[in-house]
Amino acid sequence: MEERAKLSVEAEQSDKATILVVIGRVDGSSVGILESAVQEQINAGHKTLIFDFKDLSYISSAGLRALLIAARLTQKEGGKALFCALAEHIAEIFEISGFNEILDIRSTRADAFGAL
Repeated sequence: MEERAKLSVEAEQSDKATILVVIGRVDGSSVGILESAVQEQINAGHKTLIFDFKDLSYISSAGLRALLIAARLTQKEGGKALFCALAEHIAEIFEISGFNEILDIRSTRADAFGAL
C-alpha cells in the first residue's frame, strides 16, 4: 500500500502511442510498479510508449535502469520510447547520468507526439 502512495503509473491510449503518466517517486522500493506498467503495455501489443514525467518528483538509478530497459524493449518490438515533460531537477539527473544522450527526451507531450 505504501508503494502505491509513492508511485503511480496511469496509462492513456491514443492512436499513435500509449502515454504512461508517472506520478511520484521512482526508487528501489517502487521501481517494480513502473516495470510492471511497461511490461503490461508491451504484452498488450503497445509498442510505442510516451513517458510523461510532469508529475515525477524523484528518480533513482534503479528508475533510470528501468527506463533504459523499457526503451530497449520497445525498440526490440519495433516501437519507440519517448520521455517528456521533465521537471528541471529531473532533467538535471538525466544530464548528470548521461541519459539525456541515450534516451529520446522531448520538452512536451506534443513534441513527443511530433517525433513519432
